[in-house]
Amino acid sequence: MEWKSNRRVLIIGGPKSLSQESLAPHETAYAKSLDSALGIITSSRPDLVIYFAKGKDDSLEEYVLTWLIEGFRGKFLLFDPQNKVEDATTLLQSQVIDDYFSGPIGTARFVTIVKNRLAQDSHFAPPRAMTTFDLFRNLFERGLNAIFFFDDKLDRCVAGNIRAEQITGRTLRELRHLSLQDLCAKAEYTQTLRVIRRAGRHYYDSTGSTALKGPDDSPFRASFTCGVFKFGRKNFVKVEVQKEAQVSVARRSAEEKKWLSKSSLIPVHMAR
Repeated sequence: MEWKSNRRVLIIGGPKSLSQESLAPHETAYAKSLDSALGIITSSRPDLVIYFAKGKDDSLEEYVLTWLIEGFRGKFLLFDPQNKVEDATTLLQSQVIDDYFSGPIGTARFVTIVKNRLAQDSHFAPPRAMTTFDLFRNLFERGLNAIFFFDDKLDRCVAGNIRAEQITGRTLRELRHLSLQDLCAKAEYTQTLRVIRRAGRHYYDSTGSTALKGPDDSPFRASFTCGVFKFGRKNFVKVEVQKEAQVSVARRSAEEKKWLSKSSLIPVHMAR
């Protein structure tokens, strides 16, 4: 990221006393929630994101994972006025957040902290470690296969790349409201789940074959590779899907009949 004297700052859930001029000359944008912040992060790529924690969890890992996939390369500061965040040390060590501030904070002190961070005489946001940026962003940039990230319970798709949107006929916003079971053909779900659970138990990638729901819920065959990884305090499941070549039922039936007719002509001694 190129060094700039005026940087873009996004404040999520911050105190109402802050104004557009509070951090001048830096550009400041505001979002009420982590959900509403995604569009701003995608379109403006802020250099610094600041979040005021609302609860113990707030699903920070899921949001940061999505930001990284969308190309976020800035810093993320977490303010915890009510000391609700659990295990902030893990969030720091795993690079979910870049700094943590606990306890009540007044507007003047907040502005001082942020301006000091913005005034650092160095490149503001060097690339994150291989375990974060490369894992998430580079996988999605390849674009050869569909890639889905699920929470560890598989009841919600956290993120998906462009190819995932294409083969399912659903936007990322729609995918984020679906579970693995919602995306699998009913008859294939149990076996698909078994393969993924095996990967979780043994900590290595597993491979399998399944049928997923495409546009208009029409099923298609696909091979997949899955693995479980830890980011921050949570485990996530990565499923990489390759759509198999489609053969229509009518064509397959015709080919089977053709093969049977040929096999009936094989001499008896050869058939044995």
